[in-house]
Amino acid sequence: MAGNAALSYLGPPPHYGFSILTRIIQLITVILVAAWVWQYLGGVAVRPTHINTFTNDTGKLFNWHPFLMALAFPLLMGEALLAYRAPLAPKLSTPQRKLMHAALHTLAVICVALALVAAFDSHTKKRPVPTPNLYSPHSYLGLTTLVLLAAQFVLGATGFLWPKFSQSSREVLAPYHVFLGRATFIAGLATMAVGIQEKVQFVVAAKGLSGHALYNGTVRLPATIEVFLVLTGILVMWHHLAPMKATAGSSTAPLLSGEGETA
Repeated sequence: MAGNAALSYLGPPPHYGFSILTRIIQLITVILVAAWVWQYLGGVAVRPTHINTFTNDTGKLFNWHPFLMALAFPLLMGEALLAYRAPLAPKLSTPQRKLMHAALHTLAVICVALALVAAFDSHTKKRPVPTPNLYSPHSYLGLTTLVLLAAQFVLGATGFLWPKFSQSSREVLAPYHVFLGRATFIAGLATMAVGIQEKVQFVVAAKGLSGHALYNGTVRLPATIEVFLVLTGILVMWHHLAPMKATAGSSTAPLLSGEGETA
């Protein structure tokens, strides 16, 4: 089948303007997280802030965690999910879309890894008493998402980017890879939302905020971020609505095509 026909699985694609709107919402989400981190949480640092011989502040070290996660899931993972359905350069061939998808996914994994390092370092280097790791609902959700992300990355790399399986095995695995990618994206957004709420509770308690003080930007901005996380999820997943007239194997054709053609 010719290269153009390989993209027939897309069905009627969303209007290009709708795809641009999706990117705008993704960028706004990252910008809002950056504003929250730098304006209200004190910015970032690569090491704990020294207070005295026995005490330090690891808050700025931790702040890399929400910022890098915002890059990883709403932006990079979201864009990876759009790489086949609605790439910014619509004339890209199927192999080019595959490489873009893999590159974006890899960058997301790197951001997640660095975000985890920041979180664990900020906990273990806290003085006088280190902060416990992996005790909260956010931690449990994060571990679940991490397992999904790792499984998705390994499956995608070994199954489709550098295929180690037979064609028949890839045909069986492709729908699971597609589904797992969407599930991981949504799980990542949900984990971010829970983590943001947890951080807000810590900040409110530390600053003793109550009454009308709860309406300041320290609380309102992260609340707005959570709305944009939902919007990001909706807009990205909208691109993955099945065509009105589905064809057999259509949703996984690009994965199984290596040179712009599909069987």
